[in-house]
Amino acid sequence: MSRRTGRVLDVGCGEGRFLPPDGVGLDLDADRLRAARSRSRYLVRADAHALPFRDAVFGTVYAHRMLNDAGLIDDVLAEVCRVLIPGGRLLVLTGARHRDETDRIDRRSGAERLRRHFERVSVELPPANDRAALFVAEGPRPL
Repeated sequence: MSRRTGRVLDVGCGEGRFLPPDGVGLDLDADRLRAARSRSRYLVRADAHALPFRDAVFGTVYAHRMLNDAGLIDDVLAEVCRVLIPGGRLLVLTGARHRDETDRIDRRSGAERLRRHFERVSVELPPANDRAALFVAEGPRPL
């Protein structure tokens, strides 16, 4: 079963490694977006804290190892919820080490943090990497 549904937004897409050909890539770094152009023609230079899209336009949003770097994670998650359709899905991959900081997502804090914004959250913890986690958050809560 594919985890992707509907139109895809890759927030913090970088060079587009995970960006599907028909997906929309968003990043702040113009050089990395130029590299991503080989993967998709739908690219936007913008900040994840203020997504330049209408409400409820994406079925899936990717956040691959970018939320902790972005900071103000709850603000980014609120924006993601806004642009997701009802029942939409956020896929978060993190490789972060656990720290006592409150504004981060890692294996320990991720599910609880995402449940503030989504109806359902599941997690996959690869046994070969004690830092990595894949969170699948579904059903964005209304703002």
